[in-house]
Amino acid sequence: MYNVFFVYDKDKHLSSIICSANIFVMTKPKAAESLSVPLSFRVSPAHLEEIERATRKEVRKYRTEVVELIWEWAWREYKRSGSLRDLLEGTRARKYSRRVSAELQDQLYTALETILDRAPGAVIEDVAHLLAMRAGKYGDDK
Repeated sequence: MYNVFFVYDKDKHLSSIICSANIFVMTKPKAAESLSVPLSFRVSPAHLEEIERATRKEVRKYRTEVVELIWEWAWREYKRSGSLRDLLEGTRARKYSRRVSAELQDQLYTALETILDRAPGAVIEDVAHLLAMRAGKYGDDK
């Protein structure tokens, strides 16, 4: 949807206003790619000292630049995991394929989690090898 506005000459007669109007089409304004908003949270003195050391060690000039990069990474990880609980537990949100039923996919995820949690190392290595072979066979190069 576009906003349209008319510019007309005030000296024209009423009947000729429509004919003499110039039409300008205004496109939607683009949203800003980034918006600077102050964000406040507590940091221990030890963490602040680490941030200061990282600022000196990295090519960044300001503490805010280092914190911004850390924030962007943390936000990507949070979105990838799906929830704060999953992020803290180190798990990721399940992505479901449309090719197979959600029930079958849940069974596969549960079976793999059970193997990873309870199986001996040799079994885990065998499963990892098998999955890597299948992924290589059916995966595509991007």
